[in-house]
Amino acid sequence: MTEFEQQHLETLQRELSRNVIVPNRENSFIPRTDDELIFTLDVQYVDEEGFVALDVMRFGGEHLGIFVSRQRATFPYIPQFFSFREAPLLLNVIRTVMSEHGLQPALLLIDGHGLAHPRKFGIASHVGVEMNLPTIGCAKETLIRYAGELGELRGNTLPVVLDGEEVGRVLRTQNSKNPVFVSVGHLVELGVACEIVLNLSSAYRISEPLRRADQAARAFARGEERIFLGEKSLELRELSK
Repeated sequence: MTEFEQQHLETLQRELSRNVIVPNRENSFIPRTDDELIFTLDVQYVDEEGFVALDVMRFGGEHLGIFVSRQRATFPYIPQFFSFREAPLLLNVIRTVMSEHGLQPALLLIDGHGLAHPRKFGIASHVGVEMNLPTIGCAKETLIRYAGELGELRGNTLPVVLDGEEVGRVLRTQNSKNPVFVSVGHLVELGVACEIVLNLSSAYRISEPLRRADQAARAFARGEERIFLGEKSLELRELSK
């Protein structure tokens, strides 16, 4: 990528980031009923092929299924510009599940960052703005340095700050386990986002729906048709091409 191309993409990210809505707690998305749906997404890549998994569950805990799709990425892998590669794949799967299966998500949970990105426009914000849906980014690593020492107890947090603004939080989901990194994608207040991720992380460091989506994407990339979580066997439902 040339310097001119990089500057163009950086400018585009900064412009798009202006469309991200970061509400206060009173105006934030908050789950109202146990029946509302969460779409959780992850991707596994093999060369230029993206193997996307979309997990569907209700806020009350009922798991409805996992959809998978194989798509070719048309944008190269470039650090900090990952959303231009991945967003088209995720958007296609979300829209297909909504249109072909009649499922309407109240919230999108995405393996990646939202505002906690050098130009405040990671994959969770990219998808959230495009879909105009409440979206949370939850990642295993951070793109932005943070200060302080995180407490060892479940629920402890530290702010991730960029240009004087809190753009994310380091969140301990299990006692003494490595933390995750939560940020606003769109239409969700950061404290609410952390509460949702923590509530979805009852037994493991990674929240249950992200764990399922991660394992499903990996299994699908290996050509498998189901995943095994403990004693449960979950079928992967491939979307029509």
